[in-house]
Amino acid sequence: MTDEFRLRSAAAFSSAFRVPPEIVEETAPATEHAAGNVGLYGWKTPRMDGFELPESDELIIALHLGGSRRVRAVTDQGLSRSCSMPGLVTVLPPGRSAAFRTEGSISLVSLHVPLALAAQLSMPLHASANVPWLPRFAFRDPYVSASMEALLRTARSGQRVRSDYVVKVVDAMLCHLAQWRQSPDDGGGGVLSTATPEARIGRISLRELFALIDAQLGRALNLDELARCTGLGRATFTRSFRQATGMSAHQAINLRRIEVARKLLAETDLDLAFVAQETGWCSQSHFTASFRKVVGCTPARYRALR
Repeated sequence: MTDEFRLRSAAAFSSAFRVPPEIVEETAPATEHAAGNVGLYGWKTPRMDGFELPESDELIIALHLGGSRRVRAVTDQGLSRSCSMPGLVTVLPPGRSAAFRTEGSISLVSLHVPLALAAQLSMPLHASANVPWLPRFAFRDPYVSASMEALLRTARSGQRVRSDYVVKVVDAMLCHLAQWRQSPDDGGGGVLSTATPEARIGRISLRELFALIDAQLGRALNLDELARCTGLGRATFTRSFRQATGMSAHQAINLRRIEVARKLLAETDLDLAFVAQETGWCSQSHFTASFRKVVGCTPARYRALR
């Protein structure tokens, strides 16, 4: 593998952890037009208060294996309420820096996938490389955990790893994560970043709040109304929502509308204007422009690809 790839994939983690990786497995997909390489790294850090990671051009999936059970994400509003602990997964998208408070040593395995390759592998669930991956901190996903552990066991065995095996496992994992982001049953429409669905905003959980949003997607949602459901004032609600999810309520609602629209486009033959109306857009043109911005293609093209 090239020094450039090693620098991109491992140098930031080595610098943050102040130790080199204990396990290094770097695989070039065996295809002529592969858009980069996959890196798998095993880490065991010294005791430390925390660490920071700069922006990268890679999608990073990390599995917490052991050590501190008090790892928290650092956000603009302070420490996350949820903690990472052994068995939980964190997803860091390209172009996003991150900081964490660890309060001790941790062991983890990290998978690094260049964004262009991630877009190739997760097709056709992603219509283009412009579909944004959202950050997700400390969530439980048995499929991702089992896949990461399988890759780690293979790397630890000392045997020469078949590149097609690694790429197929990563491919399946990315498709699973992409589908999870699109699922209407995950309690947050894929928009949660530093909180679990059971995290609370005021007197209700995020899961309950998104259920309320889902039930009213077909009409203009009023932030004052949502704030009253949580027992908070508008300003406090707006601040608490951004702290919990990493985005504004307006952004989250629009993403939710698009996810529901994707489901309707994929599973029904409903007219595009009706889909726009059912998901709360003021006009079909606004729906098309917003859908293209997030998904990377028009609603009609998305339906054709399904």
